[in-house]
Amino acid sequence: MLLLSGAAHAESSPAQAAYERGVDAFRAGDFSSACRLLAESYRIEPLPGVLFTWATCELRAGRLASAAAHYEGFLKAVAKLPASERAAQEERRRSAEHERAQILPELPYLTVVVSASVQQNSSVLRDGVPLPPSAQGLEVPVDPGEHVIVFVAPDGARTEQRVVLAKREHKTVVLGFANAREAERAAAPTSRNALPPVERETSPWVYVTGGVGVAGILTGSIAGLMALRDKSIVDGDCNGPACTTQRGKDAADAAKTEATVSTVGFGVGVAGLVSSVIIYLVDTPRTEARTTQSKGVSVVAISPTVLGLAGAF
Repeated sequence: MLLLSGAAHAESSPAQAAYERGVDAFRAGDFSSACRLLAESYRIEPLPGVLFTWATCELRAGRLASAAAHYEGFLKAVAKLPASERAAQEERRRSAEHERAQILPELPYLTVVVSASVQQNSSVLRDGVPLPPSAQGLEVPVDPGEHVIVFVAPDGARTEQRVVLAKREHKTVVLGFANAREAERAAAPTSRNALPPVERETSPWVYVTGGVGVAGILTGSIAGLMALRDKSIVDGDCNGPACTTQRGKDAADAAKTEATVSTVGFGVGVAGLVSSVIIYLVDTPRTEARTTQSKGVSVVAISPTVLGLAGAF
């Protein structure tokens, strides 16, 4: 129902017609035609519901990066809708968030690096689409499967390389370098998709035990001061265990209680502070700088003198 219930259109428009044909192709399992028709419908009339269906079609076709991008576009579009319209898209929104979260860890990544010596006078096509210099050297998610990289050298020489990526795989294509060693060295910094380090998340128990420790120390200190005050009264009104005044007797009884409270308070305080320090030291941060797990990182070198594949696993 989430997939096949289209947004309402005024009579049969070209966008609606393409959408309906796309849904029919989806039902028939012809995902290639379905995704093409849904893309056409969205191009004519960019409705969030059509984008959601297109994303689902790409997912069924196995084009994970395209599906993730379209789900993200759908979520952004829904976030901009008025509240009443957002409510109508709530089920789709939850579904899109779930599907995208499942897709992201499975994405393969491709990096295209061009030698600086030829970058300005050469051109690169990735799957038939020009790759501008601003996108070169960046690791980007791509759909699993085969990708065609075409490199046109400054002298007009055209070289084509087909690169196949599996799920979670990372590959780097290096273009225009003089030799394989130089190419592999240029690709080394981007050969793994390292996530940036983030601040460690401190366990809440550090604060709980620390608070208990501070409270214990304060309680012990206050009770200790009170005990010292009452002891001075006892020293003046009592001779050993015998007190000559009621004030002395009351002070002696209070001093015993206060001394006990002080001892317990200091004990709890020290234990709390020590526990807080131990928890902080042994607590493993939930997020650290890490390297994305992948099946392998490979380097494909393309130039007039270099055409090959090197890999590391």
